[in-house]
Amino acid sequence: MKAALISNVNVESLARRIEGHEVFIAGGYGAWTQELANPSSDLWSFDPSAVFLLLDGAELALKAGDASFEGLAAALDEHLSWIQGAAESHPSAKIFVSTLDVPRQWLRSLKSRVAERHVEHHWYARLTALSEALPNMYAFDVKAIVETIGRPQFYSAKRWYVGGMRYGIQGEKDLAREMTRMLDVLVRAGKKLLVLDLDHTLWGGIVGEDGINGIALSATGPGARYKDFQRRVRQLKELGVILAVVSKNNEADVLEVFDKHPDMVLRKDDFAMMKVNWAPKPQNIAELAQDLDLGTDSFVFIDDNPVEREAVRSALPDVVVPEFPADTCDLPQFLEQIQRDHFFVLAATEEDRKRTETYLQNAKRSVERNAAGSVEEFLAALKTKITLGRVTDDDVARAAQLTQKTNQFNLTTRRYTEQDVQRFRNSRDYSVYLASVSDKYGDNGKVLLAIVHKVGNDTAELDTFLMSCRVMGRFIEDQVLDHLVRELRGSGVSKLLVHYTPTKKNPPAKAFCERLQGGVATHGAQDPQQGTATTTWTFDLTQGSPVTTPAYAEIMSR
Repeated sequence: MKAALISNVNVESLARRIEGHEVFIAGGYGAWTQELANPSSDLWSFDPSAVFLLLDGAELALKAGDASFEGLAAALDEHLSWIQGAAESHPSAKIFVSTLDVPRQWLRSLKSRVAERHVEHHWYARLTALSEALPNMYAFDVKAIVETIGRPQFYSAKRWYVGGMRYGIQGEKDLAREMTRMLDVLVRAGKKLLVLDLDHTLWGGIVGEDGINGIALSATGPGARYKDFQRRVRQLKELGVILAVVSKNNEADVLEVFDKHPDMVLRKDDFAMMKVNWAPKPQNIAELAQDLDLGTDSFVFIDDNPVEREAVRSALPDVVVPEFPADTCDLPQFLEQIQRDHFFVLAATEEDRKRTETYLQNAKRSVERNAAGSVEEFLAALKTKITLGRVTDDDVARAAQLTQKTNQFNLTTRRYTEQDVQRFRNSRDYSVYLASVSDKYGDNGKVLLAIVHKVGNDTAELDTFLMSCRVMGRFIEDQVLDHLVRELRGSGVSKLLVHYTPTKKNPPAKAFCERLQGGVATHGAQDPQQGTATTTWTFDLTQGSPVTTPAYAEIMSR
């Protein structure tokens, strides 16, 4: 991803520590506002997908030239107005603006007003207000990093006076790590589901031996660590993480704790599924993946028992299994690190927050599918509705998110940013479609994306065709393609190219291509790095639609 770094101090050394992305250092120091404001500046000519504005609080305060809070506040507001203008003028670029840390700049008595604190608080209040108002602007909490490692580790007086570099080695490493994490989440899929053990994990002790009143779980004292841990788990759910339980236990004992223990933060309905039995944990986790239609590569498993952890690592190598903290007092901080490493998000949408409910509905569908006399009977009984339309401004973030997270049903696995999606929307040669799916059990949300590229007067190609795994197996993709074919024929297109690039995870997409009728397949050159070759099917639309699968859903325009 193309990212720009702009600052009021020297950040060349820091930029070199950001890995896996193309980083441009924009002119900073006293000219950073001009770089932001000028649409022809080197910064915007680089056309970044993300911009980091890393401001040193001490330099900002000193350059204001007025030690009074009123003068400093006015200077800060002027800076923020430049930042706001840049964010509004470049809506497709993600703009991350640092919070301020201002070490003491003025000598004073205990009676004196501490202007540095006012500067930090004033900036934070205005910055977070802008972040809430502008969808492409985010507060980058540098102050929190300083508080975590301490100013002596974050800054370096020697590097500053000798080389003009404000940050120490550790400060640069931590900044680069956080910035890389923010960029990674824009282009790579994070994990989706957290699988939790119970005894010695959600509470202290063994409920089958100690009983509901004997386990360690309380508001104060030793049991409070588990209650605080549960609070963090609940917060993960609110960010869109799906929760599940895999525990070797008696189900009745477990349900009694969830229903009756006064200090349980989590409840049974916080979990998409609970496997409480005496079966091997790898088996239960594999069944979870099947029941919820999720790949095990989207799972993180937490268990206090090293034997169970190793069993899961050995049997299911795609599952992330972090080491459990040696001291359970570290459990809340342990989960914070899990969130940063595996479940980090820039913003939680309403669709994300409803994810557990969505997968609970999937479990109900699974039960009905197993009980139905045939697949056709099951699909007809679902009463599925597909709502299909062109991507709007409100859909751009979700469209980009789908390209970054969808792996199993994804014909080309091309990853796009919001900036890319906006570019497609603004091009006459591209049409971008988004479909949502609902049925009698509930709304699955916006789950299918199609990007159609017109490559000639009578020819179009499927640049991207993908669908969330949560609605796979219902032939929704067939109906959507059939609808798109009718639109293309109406606009004069007589030839459609459908590309499939194989990966380890997308065989379902190949199965879709192979059940289309009337196509002529050609194979491209093998990629020397990936060891795979793209197959292209060419369909003559004058002979009709390549889709022959019966329609099991009602399709509507939105």
